[in-house]
Amino acid sequence: MTPDEQQALAESIPLARQLLASGDREGAVALLDLHLSKLHPELAPDDRVLLEAAALHSALTGDLRWLHYSIRAGRNMPRPRPRPLSPRHGEPGITGHSRDLVPEPDRRRPPDNAAVADTNSPMQVLSDAQSLHVRGRCGEAIRTATQAVNLWRSQFHSAEEANGGATLLMWLVAMLCACRRDDDAEARLLADELLLPEPGTAERGEFAVYGIRVLTRACTTHDDICARGQLPPSLAELGAPVSSFAAARPWHERCDRWWRLLLTGAS
Repeated sequence: MTPDEQQALAESIPLARQLLASGDREGAVALLDLHLSKLHPELAPDDRVLLEAAALHSALTGDLRWLHYSIRAGRNMPRPRPRPLSPRHGEPGITGHSRDLVPEPDRRRPPDNAAVADTNSPMQVLSDAQSLHVRGRCGEAIRTATQAVNLWRSQFHSAEEANGGATLLMWLVAMLCACRRDDDAEARLLADELLLPEPGTAERGEFAVYGIRVLTRACTTHDDICARGQLPPSLAELGAPVSSFAAARPWHERCDRWWRLLLTGAS
């Protein structure tokens, strides 16, 4: 893109959002197409303005070419510092995600009963949950990750820490999804959508890129550990049923649907 083309695209993105907000979805798509139709997604440069446009366009149209561009560009570009959003529905302003992919589990062994003291930080509790999850203690892990989210809600957090809620939620969703509980994971994501950036914003696109990386990491490394991943389909109903037919499919067949959920919060 030339500098003039980039500037024109940057000016068109908020106009496209205004059209979308007024109910003119087709107009928003047409405006974005004026710019994106001149570019080839596989050859387009990594550019933050283009990433924002591509994320919005793929959320509105389901265009997998620009979806894959936004994933690639988001991985290649440094992640900007998240900005807090304006409060919605009486909730405190919360946005973004951790600057790191994941707070890695520490080396200490979590307590066998997965009890969590209120004095622990939410990220320490999440670390305990991750340690349980990689050892195949999935039920305890998910309960502990849920405690981490609840603990975060109960504590005061400054604007600089506002991205923590989205990070904790994303890892709880990832654990559920890795255990092939996609229906439960989707319900949790939608129930706690106030922890996430507004759909259609640059921050939501960045969160979606982060989230799909977390889900991919979790869902491609857990089947050998998890009972739900090991049971053959004919035996799935004997103690460890998957929550939906979709969850029984391999991750690469579920990935596109989850990308749209992370971008828009809608099925």
